[in-house]
Amino acid sequence: MNIALHHFRLVDTISKEGTLTKAAATLHLTQSALSHQLKELEKELDIEVFHREGKKLHLSEIGYRFLRSSEKIIAEIRSMEEDIRNYKNGKTGKLNISMQCYTAYHWLPGVIKDFKSQWPDIQINIVSDATRRPLEYLMRGDLDLGIVRTQMINTKITYEAIFEDRLNVILPADHPLAKKDVINICDFQDQDLILALYDPSYQDTPLIETLIQDQHVKPKTLNRIHYTDATIEMVNAGLGISVMADWIVKPYLANRNVVARPLHHSVAKRTWYAATCKDNPVIQNFLACLKLYFAQNQMCMEDEHFEELLELQVV
Repeated sequence: MNIALHHFRLVDTISKEGTLTKAAATLHLTQSALSHQLKELEKELDIEVFHREGKKLHLSEIGYRFLRSSEKIIAEIRSMEEDIRNYKNGKTGKLNISMQCYTAYHWLPGVIKDFKSQWPDIQINIVSDATRRPLEYLMRGDLDLGIVRTQMINTKITYEAIFEDRLNVILPADHPLAKKDVINICDFQDQDLILALYDPSYQDTPLIETLIQDQHVKPKTLNRIHYTDATIEMVNAGLGISVMADWIVKPYLANRNVVARPLHHSVAKRTWYAATCKDNPVIQNFLACLKLYFAQNQMCMEDEHFEELLELQVV
């Protein structure tokens, strides 16, 4: 049978309005057009859908059966249309996100909580497997948004700055370099250096290691450790020095034999970006939450509490 959606709407409307005149007005059709569609349907079914009593129409037995199907189909269509509207308006959908730094995940729940308070029906998936190669995942379509430090030159990727941090040298409190107000790259000469693990195949050599190579600085030893806690404890035990962002090290400065000294301003500041390959309301709403979160929580070195900690540590 060749039955179209407008046939279901026709039967549903006529049954509610009772006459062709009222049903035609509701459907914004002429009475003649509506009468033609009804005859078309009854011809296709080869049975009466409505019994005529003057101007009034009453459902036949098969008409009632057709109406039950009409109500279900129309309700489903309306639900689908509502879902599409919500998706287009950014009220529903899903968002796959990742970071370029494992340590950054400790503040991500705060952003997600703020976001979900406004858009509770958005499903957020944290793709931790993409942490080391977020831009590759983004290009493959496995990621909607990556929070990254480095940029890949590609016209398909859009980058938007969301916050800045500053690199600090982390030392034992009694280390000779702890007496300095500012640390330079050349100060790493002959030091036991502990840096984060990275994947050389990603062709993204971390800034500090690039500067060490460029300035021909040779640390005494270079250990790579994956976890921040382990690095801090090694520094605390006097087994070396490390480099970390201000917001990463801040929670560790109290109750340990560890101090932070800023790197020279020419190399200390880093910008973090939100990288995307597509644009939709969900992504834009999440970006707005990111910016607001960092504006409110003062994650950068301008944080007064962090500045106070540094001042108290200066010998």
